[in-house]
Amino acid sequence: MKQSISIKINAWIICAVLLIANLATIGFWQPWNNNSISSRTIAITGSTTIQAEPDQFVFSPYYQKEGADKTAINTELSDLSKTIVEKLKALGVSDSAIKTDVNSYEYNIYYGGTGNSTTTLYITVTLTDKTLAQKVQDYLVTTSPAGSITPQISFSTSKQKQLESSARTDALNDAKAKAEASAKQLGAKLGKVISVTDNTSGGVTPMPWLMDSSAKSSIDSASGSGTSSSYSIQPGLNDYGFSVSVTYELN
Repeated sequence: MKQSISIKINAWIICAVLLIANLATIGFWQPWNNNSISSRTIAITGSTTIQAEPDQFVFSPYYQKEGADKTAINTELSDLSKTIVEKLKALGVSDSAIKTDVNSYEYNIYYGGTGNSTTTLYITVTLTDKTLAQKVQDYLVTTSPAGSITPQISFSTSKQKQLESSARTDALNDAKAKAEASAKQLGAKLGKVISVTDNTSGGVTPMPWLMDSSAKSSIDSASGSGTSSSYSIQPGLNDYGFSVSVTYELN
């Protein structure tokens, strides 16, 4: 008799354990909860374009010398670099905004070259002040550089972040409007957002205007003295494009 009672008690214990386990599973699954992700989704891209005045000015002039005496060329370009950098600092340009780079190569006489060395001094100046950028351009014109004398104008990193913050809201609204219209056409209702991915194209930067050094000025390259003409810097408006890819649930 005691053994029979013991078996019945054990059976009840097993049933109770199984019941608790099933209730826990149902509670975790929550089949009554309508917030579970539907198998029906729709992916939409929302986009917007903002026009704003760019705030970054990047100058990239370079100076090239050729000759048989490589040491003399290096000395000449080194002196020129010091003169230009000192003048830029005097105008108010900070050290961190100036970058210099020098490289050289030789025309191999065995391959039809002259045997001379050609050395090039590159100077990059990055500014976010239009007034200072105009002063820098006015000065650089007097140094007879090769390449572009006007700056490449674009959005700085901080300006891009500001534009992105504003553009994201417009792009999300555009995506939602498109999704609602598509859901209506499909005879469904728009559900919750499942995922969002940012896509940015950044600012559209026009190519800098190239000025022929022979037509710019009549000067002493080392001192920067003489007469010159410099066009005014006009940033105008650049386009900043931004888009988001949004996946919605369809009910």
